[in-house]
Amino acid sequence: MSPITMNYRHNRLTPPATAGGILRLPLITLTLLLCSLPLSLSADLFQLSYFDRSLIHQGQLWRLVTGHLCHTSISHLGWDLLAFAVAAGYLELHSRRVLQASLLAGLIMLDMLLLSTWSEVTRYAGLSGLLFAPLVISLFIFARKQHSLNGWLPMLICLGKLIWEQFSQQALLSESPWPPYPAAHLAGTLGGALWLIIDLEKNAFGITTTDIKQLNIRALHPDLKVLSQQEKQDI
Repeated sequence: MSPITMNYRHNRLTPPATAGGILRLPLITLTLLLCSLPLSLSADLFQLSYFDRSLIHQGQLWRLVTGHLCHTSISHLGWDLLAFAVAAGYLELHSRRVLQASLLAGLIMLDMLLLSTWSEVTRYAGLSGLLFAPLVISLFIFARKQHSLNGWLPMLICLGKLIWEQFSQQALLSESPWPPYPAAHLAGTLGGALWLIIDLEKNAFGITTTDIKQLNIRALHPDLKVLSQQEKQDI
């Protein structure tokens, strides 16, 4: 079952991913954070990395990915890394698969926007747009785990920030020599929200991958007893 969906049998969210009772390190999150450092701090690597629509059309396709990992200032880098570490790290500890899916969805939505004629910018750099994809899912998981409506307060604050940015066309915390592009934050949020909706719909009836496998086994081997989860716990 997806960790962002409710376990309908026990009325609780599934726990964070663990291995042998030990919490896993968020390796994907840490890797992306480490990759961002040289791409942002080295002027030469930055010039090879930032998103540039004209250069991408000329064949420099790696900028579709690296453009989201490089940053234009120390302030820009610091705030983005901090926010990404919290949002992506929290989500990865629940499910690495969900993090990967959210990042892919966010990346596709962002690049579609930046390459389209709707985009007002031809150059772009930073994790801030991409991080909103895992952020919206992490906030959803956090809210569902709480026992009161207060759990939705961080989600409301995030939505308020998005709305304020769209009207002000300013960055709330970080400073960058490049003009801010708040529409990228909306694109990342949309990517994460779309994946969240699809995953919730897919698991709406609480049917897990394990359930499907057991049904297939019973169909192929009707005489074979497949233990339920409760029976396994009793053993």
